Amino acid sequence: MPSPSLITAVRRDPDARAQIARMAQVMRHHQEGVEGCCTFLHLLQAGYTEAEIHAWRDDARAYIRGKPSANRWTSPYRIEAAEFAIEAHKIQRRVSRAPWVAPVVQQVEAVLA
Repeated sequence: MPSPSLITAVRRDPDARAQIARMAQVMRHHQEGVEGCCTFLHLLQAGYTEAEIHAWRDDARAYIRGKPSANRWTSPYRIEAAEFAIEAHKIQRRVSRAPWVAPVVQQVEAVLA
């Protein structure tokens, strides 16, 4: 199993989309072949490194099915949570800038005419 830093580096590769499409082609070729499946060894023989296989195989499977990539899709709840975190940070900065001062209470005498 490759290290997480290698997998992260492979995912950030600028050529990743083309390589994922090529991996999907290789997988599809082996699925339609005699064996009926694509194995880890098939991908190694196609020239992929172990880190590339671990980083891109789920994306390639999603590409074959025509679904959004698991690694590149962001949940709407995660986006909403990020927006709430940004808003909370703004509020926290605003509150921390202004020192708290006790409210001033004055007595007002009523004037009767």
